Amino acid sequence: MRLFAAGLLLLGVAAISAACGTGQTGIAKGGDVSQGKKLFVAKCGSCHTLADAGTKGTIGPNLDGAFAGARAQHFKESTIKQVVYDQIYHAIAPMPRKLVTGADAASVGAYVASVAGTGSASQGAAPTLANPPSGGGGGLAATGAKLYESLGCSSCHTLTGAKGIGPTYKGLYGSKVQLSTGQTVTAGDAYLLESILDPDKQIVKGFPKGVMSATIPPGSVSMANAKALVAFIKSKR
Repeated sequence: MRLFAAGLLLLGVAAISAACGTGQTGIAKGGDVSQGKKLFVAKCGSCHTLADAGTKGTIGPNLDGAFAGARAQHFKESTIKQVVYDQIYHAIAPMPRKLVTGADAASVGAYVASVAGTGSASQGAAPTLANPPSGGGGGLAATGAKLYESLGCSSCHTLTGAKGIGPTYKGLYGSKVQLSTGQTVTAGDAYLLESILDPDKQIVKGFPKGVMSATIPPGSVSMANAKALVAFIKSKR
């Protein structure tokens, strides 16, 4: 999630907390903190650092740092939650807007508001979503489905056809993709393997360079895992 830095938060919270109305976004109602943590780890952690979640992403703001000032000045959690909720709906590139929506967005907001800037790290393993994506291509694709979540691919690549920070996996395998160089290639095994093993080698036109390599540096994914991810992508065509 692309959130305001602390300075912008401190300028904007008064208007938000007044709650006379929050424009098109609306007021963040309810929210399950436990579910919010699972969603944050799966969809936000590859880009954002948050001690309680055990995530160390550097593409977006460090949320502990971003909200430390607000926490020190005793802003209400409901205010921080609303700021997070609003930024999910009105995100700044490269984060896609509405990465989560509705009750899920409220849950992420509630979770971040409960822990950001507290200086405490969570104990134990990071939680996982109850219904991870399935791979339709057998054992290798099923392994790839798990890697899709654990490596943070789900933060940038959707399975629905919707555009995210990176190309959607739906229908990607075997399709023609235009690169930033103007060249057109087929997204087959060779291209996809290279894109996983060396993310900045060939960038699809219209997508930013350096985002994937910041999360998955060149050489950090083994060939076996890269092949499993390709099998998973292939199962989504």
